[in-house]
Amino acid sequence: MIVALLALTTIYTFYMGYTDGSNAVATCITTKAMHPRFAIYLSAAIQFITVIVLYFVVQDMSVAATIGKGMIKASAYEGLSAKGAFIFMFSALLSAILWSLITFFLKQPNSTSHTLLGGIIGAGIGSFGFGAILWSNVLVRIVLMIFLAPIISVLIGFLINKLLRRIALRAGVGSGKVVKVLQWFNVVFLSAAISVNDAQKSFGIYLLLFTVGLTTIATPPVYLPFVFGAALSFGMIFGGYRIIVTIGQKLFKIKPLMSLSSQIATNIVIFSSSALGIPISTGQVISSTVVGIGISERARGVKWLTVKRIVLGWIITMPATVLFGAVFYLFSNWIIGGIL
Repeated sequence: MIVALLALTTIYTFYMGYTDGSNAVATCITTKAMHPRFAIYLSAAIQFITVIVLYFVVQDMSVAATIGKGMIKASAYEGLSAKGAFIFMFSALLSAILWSLITFFLKQPNSTSHTLLGGIIGAGIGSFGFGAILWSNVLVRIVLMIFLAPIISVLIGFLINKLLRRIALRAGVGSGKVVKVLQWFNVVFLSAAISVNDAQKSFGIYLLLFTVGLTTIATPPVYLPFVFGAALSFGMIFGGYRIIVTIGQKLFKIKPLMSLSSQIATNIVIFSSSALGIPISTGQVISSTVVGIGISERARGVKWLTVKRIVLGWIITMPATVLFGAVFYLFSNWIIGGIL
């Protein structure tokens, strides 16, 4: 059971790398500050290293704790059989993976974070009922952030870009080279920021395995950071060009200084969210910072139809995956329950 669930978690981690990882390099590739292949491999390496450092050195799993313990009441797991725990976890992960596949083939923007969280909540409702959900935590840390994170990101992107424009104007001709070098540094920081938040979602799944009683070891095994880090990195390497184009061109035509503004703003939001233990959609954040920068430059230049399509994806993801999780639990309980 544990092997099957960790395999599904690894698949989903790969998908997070596939869709989220390229956000770290989207703007610098668009502005030609870095060669695409070099940027992708550098970011993939940083994301892998960050997972290892997070596990062995930093050891801060605030986001993982929110996923593993902060959504469903502990009392709901009392007396839960191994079969019941497996069906709950299997349904949550399966709903997240299948919804991700559906949105991928429909080319509909999707939040990997909210997909996973919605699947867990839906499976929790199917398994334990509405009353078992910690609605105060869910509404404040998850649902509210679906709407609040983009607003904050737009505002920070707007302000950072205004500030950097003033600094660049005073700096004169040499500022272009400085901006290019700073973009390189920010790719490293942004890759680390994305990896910190995404990897903790995977560790959170393991923590949930402990919470439901499928394992007696609370600390993730030493091999897991290598597995999850590799999954994120390979996902980054094999996918995401479509997202690079969307972020760098289809929202607003990004220029070098705007790329730097987006990187700095995204770093601020993601690192802050990780420190507060809030699972956040990294794609949602960087898209919103680009929109904020576009507004600060020329609001009419923002591709508002693309923005509306992305926002629609954010809005429907959570209720859709909650429904998927509940339905998959009922289906899995009927099929798997008769086998195990």
